[in-house]
Amino acid sequence: MKTLCKMALLVITLLHVTHLFMPVSLELLTFFTALLFGVGLFRQKSGFRTITLFFFLMGSLILFYYKLPFPIWMQSLTSMTNIIAIIVVMQLFSIPIEIGRYSDTVEYWLKKLFKKESSLYLFAMLVTNLFASFLLFGTVSVMVSLFNKALKNNVSEHQRFFATAIMRGYALVLFWAPGAVIMLLVMQVTHVSWSQLFLPGLLLSVIGLLTSYALEHFSGLNKSIVTEPLLETSSIVKNAPKQTAHIILVVIALLVLISLFEALSIGSPTGRILLSGLLVSTIWIVSFFKNVELKSVLNLYWENGITQATDFSLFFIAVGLFAGAVDHSGVLSHIQPLLQGSVNHLGILSLLVIPLLFIFIAVCGIHPLVLAVMFGKILLAVSLPLSSVSIALILILSSAISFIISPFAGMSLMTAKFLHVTPLEVSLKWNLLFCSLFLIEGLFFAYLWHG
Repeated sequence: MKTLCKMALLVITLLHVTHLFMPVSLELLTFFTALLFGVGLFRQKSGFRTITLFFFLMGSLILFYYKLPFPIWMQSLTSMTNIIAIIVVMQLFSIPIEIGRYSDTVEYWLKKLFKKESSLYLFAMLVTNLFASFLLFGTVSVMVSLFNKALKNNVSEHQRFFATAIMRGYALVLFWAPGAVIMLLVMQVTHVSWSQLFLPGLLLSVIGLLTSYALEHFSGLNKSIVTEPLLETSSIVKNAPKQTAHIILVVIALLVLISLFEALSIGSPTGRILLSGLLVSTIWIVSFFKNVELKSVLNLYWENGITQATDFSLFFIAVGLFAGAVDHSGVLSHIQPLLQGSVNHLGILSLLVIPLLFIFIAVCGIHPLVLAVMFGKILLAVSLPLSSVSIALILILSSAISFIISPFAGMSLMTAKFLHVTPLEVSLKWNLLFCSLFLIEGLFFAYLWHG
């Protein structure tokens, strides 16, 4: 079962890379997508399996009811497999991070530069933001290993400090990181390119980071911290500047390559992200060719790393089937007049009501990734006084806040588990005020942006 999952994931990724340069058989892609879904369903965690089966059955029922032909079934089933390929490729970045022990570099700067809780807080958010741009869902475990011991020993209320820094740092990368799943979904739904979203998304991310820093600084994060002295003769002192440059160069290389491929009209928007991630991660891994640990880390990735994408992969297959069914059946055309009437009645207030409804449903347990697809199709079906870029920003904003504030979101559950606190503390108790402020700022920004 596990081997079949690995094979299906690799073939799907290879087919999408190949599709950048030549046509690929839809039947072949459908076969391996169905194989991954059928085999992976038995390995999927129960929480993911329930919502996966729900959307798979909903999509199937719509396709059956409207008697849509088999090619539409295949198109719908494979419509989001490009996101699966990107997740698989982005996980490759964990290999050089592990081999090069880049976590030691972060710990070095933590001990050397920061003496106040507020400055350390900003550093923790920035590091999370930077690592999350290519480590994605693996960021939490990396951040815990980097910061937990130092924070526990030297920071008052270290659990709240760490939970808010890591949750906000991760959520705010969703606005600009090319490999972020929500970014890919929103691009696919709204037909907006990454280059159109990058600048406003980066500005919104900076606004969020500064808002979070100011909120925590003025609410009491101004105590001094005490860290163990550094051994100036250790190898980490020599390697830290170089490894810091490596990490920054990786992020810059990703952004530059995606922009270059877009300028040259190579592939689709998600295809450019896939190709850029593959090239940069491969070059980074090859740079460790002579490292004795390369073989063992590669074996560990093959045994466990690649299959970590299974839960999300099946989820995207099911959501893709549902989204494709909605697209081709014309379901939205039946409710569009009602939606348009509601928007016309609410006027400018609809810009506040729609995100609040999105976040409320997410808090009730529906995954923000699902809501981004559903609300995206609804918003594009009605006439709003906004550009498609502004609509995309509102969708990402609503999703990012939902990831923070929903106790059922994966980030809340994962962070709470690592810090031994409850999901309600991580989400609502410690982050509600920040999310309220950032929602207002974000909506105002999206309304004013006319990209």
